[in-house]
Amino acid sequence: MKRLLMFLLAVSLLSACQMSEAKELSSGEKLKKVVQSLDKEYNIRTATIDDKRNIIEVDIPNSKSSKSMQKDFDEIAETYNLEDFKLKINKIDLEKAEKQRKWLEVTSALYEKIKKDSQLKDVLIGDYDIKVQPQAYIKLYIPYSSSDPAASSYATNVKKKVQEFLTTDRMQKIIKQEPYKLEIYSNDEKLLQS
Repeated sequence: MKRLLMFLLAVSLLSACQMSEAKELSSGEKLKKVVQSLDKEYNIRTATIDDKRNIIEVDIPNSKSSKSMQKDFDEIAETYNLEDFKLKINKIDLEKAEKQRKWLEVTSALYEKIKKDSQLKDVLIGDYDIKVQPQAYIKLYIPYSSSDPAASSYATNVKKKVQEFLTTDRMQKIIKQEPYKLEIYSNDEKLLQS
């Protein structure tokens, strides 16, 4: 019985210390503590806090339980007097997220190459979506209409220069033999090179 009382006293003291600490923190610090506490268990990839709408939005691996995280959030938020905040949980596929990050790095480097190369002047990189593609997909637009006689040869030259760039040691360290698709379109969105 004495041990039980000691345990309850220790728990009460710990809880009181947490409550005291929670009252002394600013709301930003409290929110940071909540996210840090959850990160230990749920491997939070990104977190944003909208204190105007009282929302904490987190991205977690799709292998983690949303229900369990919500329960833990509710308990931690109560400790820090943040019960009025709502938790929005986005589940992400880590493999796809890594693939997106990698190809964003590739297209960013390609953008810099295009900017500096006078022979690639006015070539644009189109949006791509790794999520729905079985492989990375790079779509480039040249500054010619499909009806322009110079469009086809310019598209061929652009494709050659871009492929040379993508096979450099620097790019190959990022791409690592992963297949990708490169397509060149005219400014009126007609496919010229595939």
